[in-house]
Parts: sequence; C-alpha cells; structure tokens
Amino acid sequence: MARTKFSELRDAVVATPGATERLVALRRETLEEIELYELRHREAISQVELAGRLEVTQGAISKLEHSEDVRVSTLRQYLEALGARLELVAVFDDTDRRVPVQLGKGSAA
Repeated sequence: MARTKFSELRDAVVATPGATERLVALRRETLEEIELYELRHREAISQVELAGRLEVTQGAISKLEHSEDVRVSTLRQYLEALGARLELVAVFDDTDRRVPVQLGKGSAA
C-alpha cells in the first residue's frame, strides 16, 4: 500500500482554487464552537457548583454536558446558571443569511 506524506496532501489541498479562504472560514467556525463543559471550565465553575445552582445532581450536569441531544429549555437554564443567555440563529448557507429565531410567544430564545 502506497503512502502519501501529509505535506504533499496539504500542498495539494491548498493548491485548489479558493482553498485558503475555505480553510480560514472552517478554522474560524471551529474556534467559535465550544463544548458545554469547556464553557463551564472557562467560567471556573465546577459541576457540583452548577448542579447546586440548577438544583440537580452533579451526575445530571455530567450527562447534559456529554449529551448530543439537549432540549432548548434545558440548555437555556444551563447557560443562565453560568451567567449567559441563549440566542438562536437560523443560518441559510446558500445565501449567507442569518435570522434570529424566537421560540414561544414573545419569549427570548
């Protein structure tokens, strides 16, 4: 099985038209995304402390932080307990349009 050096693969990708711009955009998107537990760590709040604020168990916080499917209301409560607020935005990739989304009657995300 033939092997290709990473540097050769990288050079081939970078040589394609628009690659540099796409890589910059992907890098920016990746840096903008953060896992819940990383956000909690940046705020220097332990799972136990956050659990106390939300009146749940530490295990419930751990489960939430590792879940791939979280209810919006649960996420809102988690973020509020960290001192943040949740904002939802619909992103239309084909037009690069961003539209704030409101849930419920007159509720803020």
